[in-house]
Amino acid sequence: MTRSHALPDDPALWRDHEGRPTFRHRPKLIAPEIQVTIEDRDLAWSDGRLIGRLPLHQIESVRLVFRPANLYTRRYRVEVRQRMGKKIWFSNISWRGMVEIEAHDAAFAAFVRALCARIGQTSPNARFIAGEPAWRYAVIVAMTGGLALSLAYLAVQAISAVNWGLMGLVVFIGGYTIWQMSLWLTKNRPASFDPLDPPAILLPEVSPPRA
Repeated sequence: MTRSHALPDDPALWRDHEGRPTFRHRPKLIAPEIQVTIEDRDLAWSDGRLIGRLPLHQIESVRLVFRPANLYTRRYRVEVRQRMGKKIWFSNISWRGMVEIEAHDAAFAAFVRALCARIGQTSPNARFIAGEPAWRYAVIVAMTGGLALSLAYLAVQAISAVNWGLMGLVVFIGGYTIWQMSLWLTKNRPASFDPLDPPAILLPEVSPPRA
């Protein structure tokens, strides 16, 4: 039995015709579907025409991030980087049309757990990173703080002028924006993680099957 087959048997995990853990997604509307597969020695990817491989023992880092999209606010992404600089990424959503997005939450979470465990076995020096780089996180913190101050100023001005239309606009648009940015900051706090225990906050929530 191969090592890849020895990974935990999660029923949500997709497998190819050889029983290897695999995941598929379409990253853009006008783009082919990408398939990523955990092979015995490599992380392989294919778009139907081209095939590439990252040797598992050469993987330098795995990063999990929360990256909301315009039409889907619960998008999660994993980035796998090789020591020589090559990088591949995939997310839990696929574009199916101009306004149609399909989420593969359970399969994505299962594949990420299997992938992290496998890389932890084969590349002991690999880094497992949760969230955004510290510099980017600091920039978003500053932007969020500045936006909150601006909204507070507008709210005071609206109340002083008894402009309830402006006040409603500030509360509706500003409140939603601050909520989204706060969610981004909460989930993308820079940290490291154990490859056998990826942070649940950076994996999509999977509802239990109905009885």
